[in-house]
Amino acid sequence: MGEINYAPLIDDMVWSYSRIKAFVDCTYRFYLKYIRHIHGKEMFFASYGTFMHKLIETYFKEGKSPRQLTDIYLRDFKKEVVGRAPNKTVFGNYFTGGLEYLRGIHPFPYRPAAIEKKVDFKVNGIPFIGYIDFLGELDGSLYVVDNKSRVLKPRSKREKPTKTDEELDAYLRQLYLYSAAVEEEYGVRPHKLCFNCFRTDTFIEEPFLDRDYEGAKQWLAEMISEIRQESDFKPSCEFFKCTHLCEMQDECEYYQLMKKR
Repeated sequence: MGEINYAPLIDDMVWSYSRIKAFVDCTYRFYLKYIRHIHGKEMFFASYGTFMHKLIETYFKEGKSPRQLTDIYLRDFKKEVVGRAPNKTVFGNYFTGGLEYLRGIHPFPYRPAAIEKKVDFKVNGIPFIGYIDFLGELDGSLYVVDNKSRVLKPRSKREKPTKTDEELDAYLRQLYLYSAAVEEEYGVRPHKLCFNCFRTDTFIEEPFLDRDYEGAKQWLAEMISEIRQESDFKPSCEFFKCTHLCEMQDECEYYQLMKKR
């Protein structure tokens, strides 16, 4: 893509976890979305997650019953969840998982302090924005909860971390970064960081570790430095990600070439 200096554009950006993750997944996706500002297409997994987040938010904010939520789910699923699933089995698993969760939905074990809380803050001087799905309080301690359509597994507690432990740690970075906003507003760090994996009705609680908090901040600074130095923005062509996860596929000439092969 030539030696163009994009650093001034990068320096003006307000960061989010999804913005960083787009670069990690594919630098060309980041280029199309955040430098050229191309609006991509809606995808199955993303729209499914958005729909479920809205319903869970409605449960906590409006007190809808499980029956009311499942009625909305069945009525609006086809309209809200757009894009094509990889296959019928995946579609069925996601549809059934969401339905079963809503049928048995119940409060988290904390008092709600904030729902879908927008946070606009700085991490060591870096402007950052995000949404905390659920901020809970129990016995004077705060808990950050993230609703996840992805199936995560509780920590194995083995001496050598497993691949699922490493995946959990990668997703925890987002909640550690949000913890900077919590600390800024409430004057304390969260007691635990949690994932509500709703498709499998799995609730994971992780103790807040100062070491990992500082590690997440360091990771953010290193990622932005890497993005700032990028000039080529070469694509990472992976069939599944390009076909089912990337909203830029219709605008990506590399994906179009891959499809023709």
